[in-house]
Amino acid sequence: MKRKLLPVFLSFALLANGSLTAFATDSSVDTVTESDAQTTVSEDQENPEETTQEEVSEDEAVPADESDAITDFETAYKAYTFGANVSGPDAISADKNTVAVLDVRSSVNYDISHLEGSFSTPVFNEDGSIIQTSEDATAKAFTKTVTNNANFQNKELYLLCNSGARGARAAAVLLQRAGYDTSRIHTITGGATGLEVRYAFLGTNNAVTGAEAVAAVDSNDVVIVDVRTKENFANGHLKNSLSLPVFYLNEEGKQVVAETNQDPYAKTFAEYVQANLSTFSGKKVYVLCNSDQRGARAATALLADNGVDPNTIYTITGGAGDKTVQSAFVTVDGYKFVSGTDAIAAAKDGSAYIIDVRSSKAQTKTGTLKGSISQSLFDDNNKLDTAEAEALEKAFIKEIPSKITEDKPIYIICNSGARGAQKATLLLSKLGYNTSIKEDGKVYTIENGAKGLELLYAMSGTDGNAVDGKTAVAAVGKDDVVILDVRATGNYGSGHLKGSMSTPVFNANGVAKTTDDQLSKDFTKYVTDNKATLEKKELYLLCNSGASGARAATALLKSAGYDLAKVHTITGGAKDADVKAAAIYVSDTHVINKMADTKNYLILDVRSTASYTKGHLKGSLSLPLFDKDNKLPDDLAKAFTEYVAAHKADFEGKTIYVLCNSGARGAAKATQLLKEAGITNVFTIENGAKSEVIQKHFVTDPVADPDTKKDNNGKDNNKNLNNGKTTTAATTKTGDTAPIAALAVAMLAALGAIIAFGKKKIVK
Repeated sequence: MKRKLLPVFLSFALLANGSLTAFATDSSVDTVTESDAQTTVSEDQENPEETTQEEVSEDEAVPADESDAITDFETAYKAYTFGANVSGPDAISADKNTVAVLDVRSSVNYDISHLEGSFSTPVFNEDGSIIQTSEDATAKAFTKTVTNNANFQNKELYLLCNSGARGARAAAVLLQRAGYDTSRIHTITGGATGLEVRYAFLGTNNAVTGAEAVAAVDSNDVVIVDVRTKENFANGHLKNSLSLPVFYLNEEGKQVVAETNQDPYAKTFAEYVQANLSTFSGKKVYVLCNSDQRGARAATALLADNGVDPNTIYTITGGAGDKTVQSAFVTVDGYKFVSGTDAIAAAKDGSAYIIDVRSSKAQTKTGTLKGSISQSLFDDNNKLDTAEAEALEKAFIKEIPSKITEDKPIYIICNSGARGAQKATLLLSKLGYNTSIKEDGKVYTIENGAKGLELLYAMSGTDGNAVDGKTAVAAVGKDDVVILDVRATGNYGSGHLKGSMSTPVFNANGVAKTTDDQLSKDFTKYVTDNKATLEKKELYLLCNSGASGARAATALLKSAGYDLAKVHTITGGAKDADVKAAAIYVSDTHVINKMADTKNYLILDVRSTASYTKGHLKGSLSLPLFDKDNKLPDDLAKAFTEYVAAHKADFEGKTIYVLCNSGARGAAKATQLLKEAGITNVFTIENGAKSEVIQKHFVTDPVADPDTKKDNNGKDNNKNLNNGKTTTAATTKTGDTAPIAALAVAMLAALGAIIAFGKKKIVK
């Protein structure tokens, strides 16, 4: 192993964690650009180890000697005849006096959720991998658990695994080898992907009456989800309800329900919930199915599995069979959606009509989309069921036919892409417009409505008030300008303009899409809490490329009441050449998080030797540029340059983080000298040693004495017998503790030591 030749005032170290941003603390996020796709969440998050049933060939050989360890469970499984599979509902309702449910998933998955009264008997390891042989520790533990177990003897055994496949087969073989009657061993079809099973996991049973559901159709606090077939929904549904079917017609025309979360309809349901989670957040969710049974249970499981609080989900008792519900049905045949971006484009080129049905008060606050038709259905209190709203409805019916005369698509803007758009769709249907959800339908709801940040930005009327990168860099440090860096926290931490504030509207999943996103809420809270200071200044927004992030932040600032004439987008964002060259400041948290990676990062401490001795980041390299009077003498700069030249290999290929007293003079000088030496990947730790995060991680371990003695085995003889730690001599005094000339002598002595000691490592 190659050993580095370093002088006596050097030391190396480990790392910790922290941050200094406006409100974001997760600096470990990888670099995110505005083109990054949003991460897709698996429908079977709790069961990553198994999702599909595997086929076993009929002609596979049976092990010749059953007394040997089992190394092929699939082949062994074919050697025996096991009991018939059982459905999830049958397993859930089984008499526990005659049936034992063995949950063979990992203990981690069992702890997350399981069937009441079931036994945890895993054949999956905690990391999600399945046992490979009967000699695996988990397999042995399973066999030990089931052998002569009174809970299982003389009972039918129902095996629950992740999807009713490999796990159940492996467990069945182990049970057979443990002496159990194979005819009494059954697999639960679909395993933990079964929606009945997943519903049972929740242990919830919330319900509301049909009358309560009908009374809530116009409530802002309730979302009604209709899970019947789309055909049934088209024939009649509750006003403002969402059609998210888990029932569908099979090839024979019979109505069937999705049974597992792998069913195509279940996946579509889950994708919608994930993409529109803000629609359900903080609200009660009423589920309407045919008769309040299978469909409601399946939908409840899917809602809960995809982010909706199960305590907020209620089944409408009696479902569509309830007389009060039936009497309240309307007949609009569904809703089609269009993105805010597409609606903006259509408004520009005139390819569609845009109807804004929000209240006049809401339209005044946010502005309106140029070219849209203002036709309110909400009153100023955002209600649809008042006398004022009734008058607005009559005006809609009277005026729209004269405003929409061409055969073009109709896009509807409402507050959130729900109630208002649905009411407008119903009225348009009554007026004879084609509201079909089929391809020839002309009426669309704009997704997320006025909560969508792209649409909000377009309605704000601003063009971004752009400033170029050169202007932004020149504004750094000015009292009348604040730079808000809206990139992901990790991007900000790894390089930003001096003094800029980290106010991210990006995370690992991309940019915030609506005002309900957590990033949006955090951003809004920050600019609201600091409005008294910020609104007096020019705000420069720095995002990845000067596009979606800046637009999102501008929309949120508008919603928070800021004058957009004082809000500017930095053209090109962090990709601008001038910005990129000036973004040499890194956050304290980022440095702490990277400190352990000494292969790729080097922390260079240029404070005086006395300051370094009092406290420094472990593993940092001390190359002082400051003397005891906090000045930057030429002699130290010369010694610095000579050392870098002599040890250039220690700097090349690494990212250099410079720590000085405050992130100013010393860092600037070190950066200059390093660049003159050909080392260009240099960043300044913002605020330097003044940072509380940096100070929190300071250590005072001294630099090793090169004359530390070692025994013949190469072990250090200087041991503290009380704590077992190595003791070292104090660092050689340089810089402010000795004359400047002495430092040069020390440098030469260090180089002499290199020659004398050869490859011997002389620092800790």
